[in-house]
Amino acid sequence: MSRVVFVLLFFWVSFLGFSYSSQVDNLKQQIFYLKQRIKEKKTKLYYQNLTKKEVERQLNQTWQELTEIEYRIYVAKKRRAELQQKLKNISSQIDDIKTKIVTINNILENKTMAFLRYNIDFIVILFNTKSPDVFLDCSYILKELIKSDIQLINGLNYQRKILIQKNQELIELNKQLKTVEAKLEQEKKYHDSILKKRQELLKKYQAEIMKTKHDIEYYESIQKEKYEELQRYIARSLSRNRIYRNGKFLWPTTSSVITSYFGYRVHPIWGTTRFHSGIDIGAPYGAPIYAAADGVVIYSGWYYGYGNTVVIDHGSGISTLYAHCSSLNVYKGQTVYKGQVIARVGSTGNSTGPHLHFEVLINGNPVNPLNYL
Repeated sequence: MSRVVFVLLFFWVSFLGFSYSSQVDNLKQQIFYLKQRIKEKKTKLYYQNLTKKEVERQLNQTWQELTEIEYRIYVAKKRRAELQQKLKNISSQIDDIKTKIVTINNILENKTMAFLRYNIDFIVILFNTKSPDVFLDCSYILKELIKSDIQLINGLNYQRKILIQKNQELIELNKQLKTVEAKLEQEKKYHDSILKKRQELLKKYQAEIMKTKHDIEYYESIQKEKYEELQRYIARSLSRNRIYRNGKFLWPTTSSVITSYFGYRVHPIWGTTRFHSGIDIGAPYGAPIYAAADGVVIYSGWYYGYGNTVVIDHGSGISTLYAHCSSLNVYKGQTVYKGQVIARVGSTGNSTGPHLHFEVLINGNPVNPLNYL
């Protein structure tokens, strides 16, 4: 909606005057408005990026906390598994002792049955024997048999009691670990929900940042068009009494490597298909930039996306533009000569590396520079 209003505003402003001066004034007003809008959008983008970074920080913190919780859950589950194995082993030992106790009880029963079957009544023997030695022997044998079986049973019962006690302790510890594990699972569930919310928030800010970037690109593209339109008016005015007579242009720098040609291309920064109004010549940072022909400097300074820029009027409506310079050696209104060093190669403005963006304009309209070099 704001873009529609914006376009209507420009449409209305463009009809405010018909003279050269009014057209220039209107263009300057439009460029000023665009400059303000771009500044607002870039400020908005700055704060959006700050907020996005904070959300990313919180997201990373949540990831770390979640990783720690998952590790604690892993440790708790591993401990519980070990306890369950111990419980299983103790249960098996208790079962073994029970089996041994049953076996010994069966042996005692068999002994008793044997004594009855063969009428071996040690008590009768003890009281009817006439020999003290026999009495003592019988008494000792009976005593030792009973003592041995009782000791064995008592020992097994003691072991069983200890194991049952240990088993109860492990069961209690297992319950505690299960409670801890359940709490950790709840904590994990909570952090999962926080993580999801922060991921959604990050996605939202990423979308907003993308929209703001697109808005900036949109306003900068219109600003570029308005600057070019303003440049055409200025070039026509200044070229009125000057005729170009120098023939072919001089190659504008020391390198001859063309990294991007005139025409439509995918923009290296914005990633969208846009018209490239000149050629890019890859050159070392600080390499000299030469005036392609004699002329008068009509612009020397910062030119937004172009960075540090020089524009030279050569007469007959012909002008050349040199952009992304690291430094400028000439000033507006200065007369320059073919081959004179007017600037140095750089990477200012919207640039991905040191190079010279070179344009040839006829009455302010860009044409293929290779046709003039």
